[in-house]
Amino acid sequence: MFVSYCHANAVQQAKLQVHLAQLKRDEVEAWFDGEMEAGDKLNTEISRKLRAADIFVALMSPEYIASRWCQMEYKRAMGRRARGFMRVVVVVVRPCAWKDTGASDLKVLPRDGRPVSDWRSMDHAFADVAEGIKGTVKAVRARPPGTAPSRPAETTRSAAAPAPKKRPAPAKGGRKAPAKVGAGATTAKGKRLARSRAAG
Repeated sequence: MFVSYCHANAVQQAKLQVHLAQLKRDEVEAWFDGEMEAGDKLNTEISRKLRAADIFVALMSPEYIASRWCQMEYKRAMGRRARGFMRVVVVVVRPCAWKDTGASDLKVLPRDGRPVSDWRSMDHAFADVAEGIKGTVKAVRARPPGTAPSRPAETTRSAAAPAPKKRPAPAKGGRKAPAKVGAGATTAKGKRLARSRAAG
């Protein structure tokens, strides 16, 4: 599981880690990332973790939407989701335009898309988030995400179907090749010659 968040929401991601502790004990690996600033080495590691993850969790906030790096991760995750390789979960940390990010048909937490900041306590909100993520983990384990579509099989001729007959090639000059006469057949010219000999 890949958890994407902005450094401005470090407090919320730390609280989420605490509430996901039981999932970690159940051998669910959760990799937390902050806003990237460290260059190519970190970028390579993030790419590797994204390819390996079955679930992408985005801690959505105004800062997350404004972050170029966070949006890069989010778009890559959405691309993998479109190909059937990943499930994307949006956690609304603070009120923001999350519906404009293409998340309208995604699983949005806490329930009803109510931002974490609107809950009575952060613990109540993230307890609800953890339950929602647990449900996604169960679904992934029961039915893993689909693979990329395979190429269609080539159409083959049935073994029972006869092969098409080859037509004889036309003679040079555009003339038709003379028809072959069987060994036991007699031509009209041969018949006339036989009758003349018999009469003489």
